[in-house]
Amino acid sequence: MKKLSLLLLTFTGLMLFNRCSTDVDINADYQQITVVYGLLDPYEDTTYLKINKAFLGSENALIMAKIPDSSEFIEKLDVRIWPEDDPQDIAYFDTITITNKEEGVFYNPNQIIYYSAFQPETDKKYILRILYKETEITADAATFQFVFTDITSPGFAKKIGINDNADPKAVIWNRKEEAPRYDLTIRFHYKELMEGSADTVFRFFDWHKDTKKSLIGLEVESYYTGSTFYAALTAFVPYEDAAKEAKVTDRFTSTLQYIVEAGGKELNTYMEVNEPSNSIIQDRPAYTNINNGIGIFSSRATAIKPKKLNDVTVAYIKESYGWLKFRY
Repeated sequence: MKKLSLLLLTFTGLMLFNRCSTDVDINADYQQITVVYGLLDPYEDTTYLKINKAFLGSENALIMAKIPDSSEFIEKLDVRIWPEDDPQDIAYFDTITITNKEEGVFYNPNQIIYYSAFQPETDKKYILRILYKETEITADAATFQFVFTDITSPGFAKKIGINDNADPKAVIWNRKEEAPRYDLTIRFHYKELMEGSADTVFRFFDWHKDTKKSLIGLEVESYYTGSTFYAALTAFVPYEDAAKEAKVTDRFTSTLQYIVEAGGKELNTYMEVNEPSNSIIQDRPAYTNINNGIGIFSSRATAIKPKKLNDVTVAYIKESYGWLKFRY
């Protein structure tokens, strides 16, 4: 009898379980989350901010991302920035629509950007405030000074020589307290003339890139070899289209630029968190310095030191790489 009662109870439980709904709603109640991306640059006369909202829905996220209303605020937000030491010196932001957003997951080519004809000063801390209805979103970031004279090597000689060998050469610059992250790019500019045209075509290619992180010391160093420059000449100067390359009559060497882009502390932390991990632990916490929102508000600055190739280097290019048609 007991076995029969237990069997009936189990059967009844299974019937009740099977009658339960299998629909599961994984979406929580809607919560407004503001997403902010912005970098202060004391050498730019206009400051831009990307301000959106996070979205969640029952539809395919890739489809929803293509709809502007999913992540774009319909109403204009109250956005302002001021220096910490002078709260009355307020810069207000307006909206502008860019029309050249590249294709991707989100809607394009038009997107709304917040901008202000505001140029932050160096070595100051700025407060960002965004007001959405009753919600106040804030962040702060410090700017820093970084100019071409901070690049100490190569030195002040007007021209530079690049040998076609693997000997390491150094690019050295002064480390900034507010900038622990640096991206170095060496860029070569040149000009060319095409058959049947008097117009000069200006082109360039980047032949060395490196990222450095430095929290201590007075200087930061990065090394390159001249052989990479000559390999890049061969790879990037000729057009892939043989017919177009045949129309080039003359090329002329121009400026070599040493470009060092410095990123603020918050930007460095954000990028470190999002870099690929070699650890077996792939799930890492997201980083944001936006209060009542997510994203990143930090600073950056770029130092550029231009150089010309010396006569020996130009002569070597003409003689050893004659098919590239460089005349000087």
